[in-house]
Amino acid sequence: MVAVILGGAVVRATNSGAGCGESWPRCDGQIIPLSPEGATLIEFSHRMMTAALGIVLLALVVMVRRHYPAGHRVRRALLWTFGFFMGEVVIGAILVVFGWVEDDASIGRVFAVTLHLMNTFFLLGAMTLTAHFASGRPPVAPDWSRTRDRLLLTGVIALLVVGASGALNALSDTLFPADSVLDGIRDEFGPTAPFLLRLRTIHPLVAIAGGGILFILCRAPSLAGWQRANRYSVAVQVLLAAQLVIGLMNIALLTPVETQVAHLLVADLLWILWVLLGAEVIGARAGYGAREVEPA
Repeated sequence: MVAVILGGAVVRATNSGAGCGESWPRCDGQIIPLSPEGATLIEFSHRMMTAALGIVLLALVVMVRRHYPAGHRVRRALLWTFGFFMGEVVIGAILVVFGWVEDDASIGRVFAVTLHLMNTFFLLGAMTLTAHFASGRPPVAPDWSRTRDRLLLTGVIALLVVGASGALNALSDTLFPADSVLDGIRDEFGPTAPFLLRLRTIHPLVAIAGGGILFILCRAPSLAGWQRANRYSVAVQVLLAAQLVIGLMNIALLTPVETQVAHLLVADLLWILWVLLGAEVIGARAGYGAREVEPA
């Protein structure tokens, strides 16, 4: 699933979204293009990866239905996973059919890209919870009267906001590449700068603020005490530092595809770890309870 998400970033960063034309699910009117090259190869490969993921998810649905009773939390989490996966497919198809690819800078594309990022995070979160529950961990039932549950929700919101601003920032980098860092700054603050280009100044500030919020939350006493949760918390803090370094490299190197993919990978891992952290903290109260003793 993470590989498919990163493949989508490669499609956007290389301006290959129209590699199969405006036809979907066919590619240039064909089920399988006979001699795909360049943008067509990149876009078609991404579609094939998505199709393969769909097959894996269907197989997983069959297995889960055989091994878990109706209403089980693993079944519910996987149902949400499949629903968000279909959402990804629909949003991807809309981008192609409406021509919101390549050099398009319409409001429709801005909205679709933002929705795409949020749906991607929800898809990853649902898949993470599916694996978490299938590993025998307790159910998750948030109690918003508790401080720690509200802190976890704050982290979720921070990650979604940073992720959405990052998706728009990446789109702006693709549409308005800069010849140098200074030229990029001049373009962003220029009197005739397009809407998307002006948005590019926001993401670094939002990312620093969001990263600071997550770091503070990880140090909150109300989220500490459970062994697994502590490990997830430390991992989140390490990835926050790595993300800052990669973000600075991305700007300094003028956003090459490699650093863009690495930036998105770390963002995905941060989201997965935060979901696991929240599930462990909330589930420990509802299930096993003990702060220092875990089940085998």
